[in-house]
Amino acid sequence: MAKVYIDGKAVALTAGQSVLNALLGAGYRIPYSCQSGVCQSCLMHCERGELPAQATAGLSASQREKKLFLSCSCFPDSDVSVTPYAVKEELLIAEVMAKRHLSPRVLELQLHCPLSYHAGQYINVWRDQTIARTYSIASIPSDPVLSLHIEVRAGGQFSAWADQQLAPGDRVNIQGPMGDCTYQAEPDQSLLLAGTGTGIAPLYGIAREALARAHTGPIHIVYCAREPEGLYWQQALTRLARHHSNVHLQCLVAKGGDSALWREANAYQTVRADYTPLNNYQIYLCGAPSFVAKMRKQCFLAGARPRSVFCDAFEPSR
Repeated sequence: MAKVYIDGKAVALTAGQSVLNALLGAGYRIPYSCQSGVCQSCLMHCERGELPAQATAGLSASQREKKLFLSCSCFPDSDVSVTPYAVKEELLIAEVMAKRHLSPRVLELQLHCPLSYHAGQYINVWRDQTIARTYSIASIPSDPVLSLHIEVRAGGQFSAWADQQLAPGDRVNIQGPMGDCTYQAEPDQSLLLAGTGTGIAPLYGIAREALARAHTGPIHIVYCAREPEGLYWQQALTRLARHHSNVHLQCLVAKGGDSALWREANAYQTVRADYTPLNNYQIYLCGAPSFVAKMRKQCFLAGARPRSVFCDAFEPSR
């Protein structure tokens, strides 16, 4: 059985247990958020031992040179010696400019920070030294503020705190940007943007970035929710489609009946029925992992090319 050595102590790994979960179970306060190898808030430094390839997947060359690894994705077969990573070296200070409710469950947080990013990327926002959450960017670089859409969850360590306590003028640390779910299409190429929940935030940014770069091809936005109340960003998308003739919006709900603003339909069947073939499309899928995985499969069945499908999937954060 492999062991993790930290602070001169050994922590045994059980079968199928990550370094992160082993250390958390032993009482160590290791920062983490997504636990899926995406947000990089659980980075640690490897002092000694062999790391599996999965533990460094998605890291930059410079991060690998520092022997950093994702503790949530590290399942070593032999002993490793690790130390915490001083993430503060990568943090930027952002000032809270404003916040507002976009719906009873979704909070928009507007930050000011000299951050260089692409629409559709994501950042980690830190509450303190151990609590960080990952949010996609809803704004575009030319906007005066950095906009984040946060699903507020009862008792959430970050979301409820941001909703109830964070105020304009406060400062938070941010880390990033990260992710490659960004606009990178030919100007006349067809785009398909499908999302659910706060996954609409990066898609809105990508659509606006495409328009800012004079994209002439059709931009199809498929906005999905279980019920009509989940379509919290519908008005903004409707305005975008109204002002740009190449933007086409479909709002779909799993249940709730048809109306002038949405229709009840199966999102996966709709994409295959309305957009096949997808071999010449650039495709962006954002939302819960289950939605992204199922929609990605439908896109491939409809002819999408693997290198033309970009995904941004996150479990709901607390």
